[in-house]
Amino acid sequence: MKKFLILTCLLSSILTWSADRSRWEILPTDPTTSTINEDLFYSIINRVESLYRLEFAQKGIAVLFNADWDTSYFSAWAHNDNPPLFSLNFWGGMARIPGVNEYGWAFVVCHEVGHLLGGEPMNSLPHFAWGSAEGQADYFASAHCLKRYFEAFPYLGDEVHLGPGVIDKCNNDEHCLNSAKAAESFSKIITYLYRDTPALSLETPSTSVVEESVLASYPEAQCRLDTILEGSLCQNDFSSMEEWACLSGIGSRPSCWFKK
Repeated sequence: MKKFLILTCLLSSILTWSADRSRWEILPTDPTTSTINEDLFYSIINRVESLYRLEFAQKGIAVLFNADWDTSYFSAWAHNDNPPLFSLNFWGGMARIPGVNEYGWAFVVCHEVGHLLGGEPMNSLPHFAWGSAEGQADYFASAHCLKRYFEAFPYLGDEVHLGPGVIDKCNNDEHCLNSAKAAESFSKIITYLYRDTPALSLETPSTSVVEESVLASYPEAQCRLDTILEGSLCQNDFSSMEEWACLSGIGSRPSCWFKK
């Protein structure tokens, strides 16, 4: 999915844009609270690629991982180049958004992999029907990819505050705790890019119930965080690509975007 931030600026707004350049881009030399440096930016991408190399081959697709630390803008996207050739693309500006850490950046990379390996439901837009829907990519990221990632590459850095409700829900499950930390970091990306986003919290999950699955766009922001946390609670086998998703009950896709 292309996720470019497209800007159409009138001449009269150029000075305003220049004064707030960091709203639209973050250079490698700009100060930030992100803990992702250049080495970690590439390392996380390479690690995730290594975890799914076999699955890409089994699916009969070739995937190019294109990453550019120096690009200052905010984007990560999957692209249907010329099947069976696909690409996953990452710009450094997104990893430098304040609040991004290894948990959050691993989620972003896993989400893009989810567009290629997450399966149904697929995106309902004709030009993007080759890829899993956005909500399904979120679900795959936590129910499958993040679990693989943190088992292969254990990580104990970046103190992340989790609320008591989340800690109780996770009940000492490391997969759940890691995904909760990833959701907290990812929430910083959402609120940075979309400044009018209502307050997000894993302590207050969405109560929305959709009449049909959201397949042509992103689920609402809170619903995306809920999906990340819920996917982590699925106990199915994430070492396999067969029957890894929980179809009902704990760990299944939430009704705020998925119609069961």
